[in-house]
Amino acid sequence: MNKILNKIFRSRQSLGQFLFAGLGFLLGMLMLLLSVQLYIQVNKVLNPKNTYPEYLIVSKQVGLGNMLTMARASFRKKDIRSLKRQPFVEDIGKFKSNQYKVIAFAKGKIPFYSELFFESVPDQMIGEIPEGWGWKEGQKLIPVIISKNFLDLYNFGYALGNGLPQISKSTIGLLKVSIRIEGPQGKASFQGRVVGFSERIPSMIVPERFMDWANKNIGRNEEVNPSRLILKVKNPADPAIANYFERKRIQINKDRLNASKAGGVIKIIMSVISILGAFFIALSFVIFMMSFRVVLAESKNEIKLLIQLGYTAQMIGKNLIYFFIAFVCGLSVLTFGLVYYGIQLTQRFMIDSGLEITPGIEPITILVGLAFTGLTIGINILVVMRLLRKQA
Repeated sequence: MNKILNKIFRSRQSLGQFLFAGLGFLLGMLMLLLSVQLYIQVNKVLNPKNTYPEYLIVSKQVGLGNMLTMARASFRKKDIRSLKRQPFVEDIGKFKSNQYKVIAFAKGKIPFYSELFFESVPDQMIGEIPEGWGWKEGQKLIPVIISKNFLDLYNFGYALGNGLPQISKSTIGLLKVSIRIEGPQGKASFQGRVVGFSERIPSMIVPERFMDWANKNIGRNEEVNPSRLILKVKNPADPAIANYFERKRIQINKDRLNASKAGGVIKIIMSVISILGAFFIALSFVIFMMSFRVVLAESKNEIKLLIQLGYTAQMIGKNLIYFFIAFVCGLSVLTFGLVYYGIQLTQRFMIDSGLEITPGIEPITILVGLAFTGLTIGINILVVMRLLRKQA
């Protein structure tokens, strides 16, 4: 029986058409599974389960209108409310700036005289609070936290150019600088001392309590919108952050958002490739079905004769079905082998690039491959049996 059916179907079968459909199925599955695997792994890198909050300093973009009208590029209350509603924001801190003139000077081995600026942020945004931080009214010593970059600029720029001694992080805390603040309501003198360094905030930070007192009693005592904010975010690589900032014309160090933009582009590319892969698989469905239709149409007389001899449509269809199952399963095994090899190459590249990823094929990738293989077999079995019943 099988030999007779093999002889009938093979003589009517277009091998080239069938192999073309198989190649389409192979390429489609390969593109689909690789894109699913990479999409999942990129998503894990961009949105890890165990994330530690990070801090972003943002400001409004300064445009020509700000220059012409002397308007401050600042965050209004509705801007801050909008930011608080975003799912990627955990907390917001406002920068407060001095509304008075700050003059710092020193004598001795490191003489200098300079106008400075002060800013303050809520203590919870500073991170590790250094010893000696804090201020109360009547205190003459102002503790200051500066960016480590400021010390580097002094040591490798100002000090070398002016023949002054360089200062280490451990010794700068021993130096006290005279500070005089002047404003519409008067003036006051203090001593300033660096009590810590910040990698997070590129500024000269003083306690918020001192800033509020000085602005109220020495400065202009104006209620102004903050020009900068510090955001505590869950994951700075989240593409939603970059999209929101661009839409709202919010400015940030571009390097901090490169990962999120790259991640967003990769996700789009992987989605397009997976859609293209699904299209190839669908095209192979059509070609397989056309091949079966042609084979059965050309074998119409032989099939009718076999049915008259007592054979059922199921008995006749088994030959084509078994051949097709073996063919598709062979293609699927080859596809998984190529996918595994491709994943090994991409994972080695990602690990060498410093990305933390889980080696091996993702379970979802395997399930997608098995699901499409089963769907291909199931649909074509239904088509074959339906055509045979029509001829019966």
